[in-house]
Amino acid sequence: MMLLFFLLSYTIVDVAVDAKWTDRQLVIQSSGIRPGETFEDNLIPEAINNLAKLRLFNFIAIDTSIVGDGIFIRVIVEEAPFLKGVPEFIGNKKMKDRDLSKKIEFRPGQVLSDRTIFEARTKILQLYKEKHYYQTEVRDSVVVDTLNKAKAFFIINEGIQPRIGKIIFNGNNSIPDNKLKGKMDTKEIGFLRSGKLTEEKLAEDIEKIMAFYKEKGFLDVTVEQPTIKVVGDRFTIAIDVQENQKYYVGDITFDGNTLFSATYLAAVMKLQKGEIYNLAYAEESIQNLYTVYADEGYIYCSIVPVENVRDSIIDIAYTFKESSPANINLVTIAGNFRTREKVIRRELVTIPGQRYRRSDVIRSQREVFNLGFFDDIQVMPGTPDDSGNIDIIYNVKEKEGVGTFGGGIAYSAQDLMTGYIELSHPNLFGRGQRMYTKFELGGRLTNFQIGFTEPWFLDTRTSAGVDIYYVNRLYEYYTKRDIGFATRISTPFYLDYTRLSYGFRTERTQILDISRSYTPPGTGYSLYEDTIPKWTIANSFTITRDSRDYIFNASSGSYISFGGEFAKKFLFANVDYNRYTLDARAYFPLFWKVVLMTRLSTGLVTSADEVPIYKRFYAGGIGSDGVSQGLAFILFFDAGNTFKSYGDINIHNLYRGAGAGIRVEVPMIGVLGFDLGYGFDRERPGWEPHFQINPFGMF
Repeated sequence: MMLLFFLLSYTIVDVAVDAKWTDRQLVIQSSGIRPGETFEDNLIPEAINNLAKLRLFNFIAIDTSIVGDGIFIRVIVEEAPFLKGVPEFIGNKKMKDRDLSKKIEFRPGQVLSDRTIFEARTKILQLYKEKHYYQTEVRDSVVVDTLNKAKAFFIINEGIQPRIGKIIFNGNNSIPDNKLKGKMDTKEIGFLRSGKLTEEKLAEDIEKIMAFYKEKGFLDVTVEQPTIKVVGDRFTIAIDVQENQKYYVGDITFDGNTLFSATYLAAVMKLQKGEIYNLAYAEESIQNLYTVYADEGYIYCSIVPVENVRDSIIDIAYTFKESSPANINLVTIAGNFRTREKVIRRELVTIPGQRYRRSDVIRSQREVFNLGFFDDIQVMPGTPDDSGNIDIIYNVKEKEGVGTFGGGIAYSAQDLMTGYIELSHPNLFGRGQRMYTKFELGGRLTNFQIGFTEPWFLDTRTSAGVDIYYVNRLYEYYTKRDIGFATRISTPFYLDYTRLSYGFRTERTQILDISRSYTPPGTGYSLYEDTIPKWTIANSFTITRDSRDYIFNASSGSYISFGGEFAKKFLFANVDYNRYTLDARAYFPLFWKVVLMTRLSTGLVTSADEVPIYKRFYAGGIGSDGVSQGLAFILFFDAGNTFKSYGDINIHNLYRGAGAGIRVEVPMIGVLGFDLGYGFDRERPGWEPHFQINPFGMF
C-alpha cells in the first residue's frame, strides 16, 4: 500500500483549516498549498516551514486523507497570543525594568510565540552575563485571556555577582605565577581592580599565556581551559599548564640568497644561535628578511624556513627564491577633496619608473602625514602588470576644520585680562600655504601679528615666508614696544632630513613709561638707554635635522636645531649682538603609547656693547613641546637657568620643575593645552598652572 501511494499521482481536492483566530485564506495562502494542484512529496514540510516563518503559531500540524485519486489536507494551527501592555519583571532587584525592556524589545500588540518568549529569556540571561552575574535563572509566565491577549511575566533569580578572588596555576614549573598573571587582562580583585570575570577576556588570556610560553622556548606548551569555582562571593580560577620541552636555537643557514650575504642576513635576524627559541623573534626575523628584500624592490621574494629538531635544539634553514625586482608603474592619490593633488604628490619620494622600495613608501607616508592636513593615510598596492611592476595608491583622509577662527578672553599672570581675535590656516585654498593673523588687546598687552609661508617657493623644495608684527607689552618697571618685519627662506641640505634656513629681520624697539621705582645699576645696561627708539637689522642662519616619525606627536626619531642670529650696527641700525641657540630632542618608544622625550635647550648671547634687556635669555615658561593628534597626556621634568657669563655657569645651580599636562586637538580651534607644574627651587615651592593654544599644533 505504501509503495502504491508513492507511485500514484494525487490531486489536492480541498484544504481545511483548524484555527481559532486566524483567517482561513491567510493560512492557505501562506502555506503554499493550492487545491487542484498535484500533491508532491515535499509539499507538507515546505508548508509547515512557510507557516512557521509567520511566527504566529505555537503549534502546526498537517493531516492528509486519500479518497480515490484525490487527497484531502487539513492544516491545524494553535495561535500564539498577542501581548497586552508591557512585560512585567519580578525579582530583578539590581537590574532596572527599563534596561530589561530595552534588551528584549517587546512591543504591545506583538505576537508572543514560544520562540519569542525563549529568545527573550536568552537575552535577559545575556544581559546579566554582561553585568558579570552568574547562576542567573529566568522563568516566564504567559497569562492568556478569552480574546487571545496575554500578559507576559518574567520571574528572575538574579544569582550572584562574585569577583575573582584567586587565580591559581598548576604545572608552571619554569615561569612563576606573577609573570603569568602579568600577561592577563583578567585580574584578581584588589585596589583599583574590579576583579570582574569576562569569559571572552579569559579565553583571550589563555592565548596570551600560550604565546608568552612560546616566547620562552616552550613551543609544545598546552594550557587547559580554566576551571572556575564559586566559593562564597569569590571566583577561584585554576589554570593547568603542561610546559613540555624547552627549545634553543641551533644552526641558522641561508640558501638561494644572491642579493645579500649570509653575514648580512644573520645580522638582521632576531633569532641567534644558542639563545632560547622565541617564537615571536622567529616571526619577527622572517619579517625582517622580507623587509630588507622589499627595500630593494624584491617584493615577490619567497622565503621558506625549514626547521630540524634535534632533542632541544632547532636548526633553521631559510630557502630563498628571490624572483625579480618590481618597479613603480603609476602613483595615484585618492580621498583629497580639499588639498590639491600637487601638494601631496610633491612630498612623495616614490616616483613612477623607479625601483619599488618599501622604505620609500614609508618615507612618503611620513612626509604627507607631517603636512598636518590628514587624519589618516593608507597605502595600497595596485594590481601588478605582466612584468610584475606595481601601482601605488595613497588614500588620504582629510582633517575636518584644519583652519581656525576664534576669539575670546584670556588671562595670564603676565598680561592679565586680554581679548583676542585669531585667524589661521595651514592649508590655504588647498595649496599647502600657511597664513596666520592675530590681534590681542588688554590692559598690559597689545599684539598684532600677520604672517604667510609658501612651503614650495616657485615649485621648488625651498620654502619662503614673511612676518609683520607690532607688540606693546607692559612689564614690571617699563613698557616695551616692538615693530618688526621679517623674511625667511629654507632649503634642503644634502644630509637626509636636514634643512638650512636663512632669516632677515628689521625691528624697531623702544622702552617707554619707565617706573619711578626703577633704579638703574651703577654699571652696565640701563633701561634709559633704550628710551630712544633702537633699530635692529639681524641675519639668522639655522641648520635643522628632523627625523621624527610624526612632528605633531612624535614617538621615535630626533630633532636637532642649531642657529645663530647676528645683528650689527649697519646703516640705520644701532643694536649689536650675536645670539646662538641649540635645541636637541630625542624620542624613545617605551611601551604601548608611552614615549620618553629628552630635550636639551641652550643659548648664548654676546655683544660688543651691553646686551639689551630684550635680547637676553630668561629661564622659565611653558614652551611648546609637542601636541597630540586628538588627545595626549604628558609627564615632564625639566631643569634650567640663565648665566651672565661663562664663569657663572654651574650645573648645580639649576631651577627644577616637574608636572603633568594634557593636549586636546579641537577642530577649528587648534590644540588646547593645560599643564600643572611644581617648582622645587622657587622662594616658595609650589604648583603653577599653564594654559596654551596652538592653532597649527606644531612645535
